[in-house]
Amino acid sequence: MNPVLVLGAGPAGLSAASELAGLGAPTLLVEKETYLGGNPKRWHYSLLAPDLRPAEEILGPLIERVEHHPQIELHVGSQVSSAEIAGNGYRISLRSKEGVQTREVAAVVLATGFDHFDSRRKFEYGYGHFPDVVDFKELEGMIHDDRVLRPSDGKAPGRIAWVLCVGSRDIQIGNPWCCRMGCVVSIKQAVEIRQKHPEIQAYIYYMDIRTYGLWEDLYWKSMQDYGVKFIRGRIGAISMAEGGRRLIATGEDTILSRPTEVPFDMIVLASGMEPGTGTKEASDLFHVPVGPEGFLTPKLSDMNTIDSGLPGIFLAGAATGPKAIPDAITEGMGAALRAFQYARG
Repeated sequence: MNPVLVLGAGPAGLSAASELAGLGAPTLLVEKETYLGGNPKRWHYSLLAPDLRPAEEILGPLIERVEHHPQIELHVGSQVSSAEIAGNGYRISLRSKEGVQTREVAAVVLATGFDHFDSRRKFEYGYGHFPDVVDFKELEGMIHDDRVLRPSDGKAPGRIAWVLCVGSRDIQIGNPWCCRMGCVVSIKQAVEIRQKHPEIQAYIYYMDIRTYGLWEDLYWKSMQDYGVKFIRGRIGAISMAEGGRRLIATGEDTILSRPTEVPFDMIVLASGMEPGTGTKEASDLFHVPVGPEGFLTPKLSDMNTIDSGLPGIFLAGAATGPKAIPDAITEGMGAALRAFQYARG
């Protein structure tokens, strides 16, 4: 049996490769980065909602299994540069540091993940200009290292604000969709900081709070147990206060129907999810259609996000749209089972 190709080694790809290997299928796992774990590994995610378990507890065992399983052939820092139909499977060109090799695979799992929205595109927020305006993926690393400090002077902030839906639900920049994770991750971050540093005040600016399912409990606990404050409104601009020591968030409180100008020591932008750069490449290689948002389009998006509708091609994780890590891992398992069934004929 030819191996099953898994393209991408984030949570969905790791899950798919691990499941395939457990089924006894030879697996070719290809990751363009030099590390495994995708965005959670790149940005040092701290705790995962809703149970606030360390990310390492979830992804660590998957990475360990993938790195040492005899059925998995792992290629990091590598890319598939071409693909064509060969019988019931595919013939691919694999480009790695060892050179280019031609391989035949029995089926393909596309788990190309997502990219965080580049907050510099929302120039009114000053990201990249004001050092104390940070993206929440960067704050994840600070929380992970227990060094929540202002980048400008290395001092602990007294007041932190989160601005939700940066690059999400925004027609002007071309991303009308909800990222699904901005609300819950921001609330989780505020809770983590208040747990460790109760002297830091936490404020969250929101349009609507979307903590679906069991994550709703975290929303209420953040207010009742940790004193996180929620302000319904939009921030129109971020500027530097006179003297250059604090940031000013200018916007509107839509409940009180009045403009506001509030000083903060640090402002965190909850950047949305966009299709990963590898998603467009995978679409071109395997002729999987993409929707207007740029994510891969499954055959039945309202019933089955795993089957692409093309023979031997299966989809998993944020390649098809914004996903939480548990959802991505589950879809990786499902895609592995479908690929295994196809490969066995």
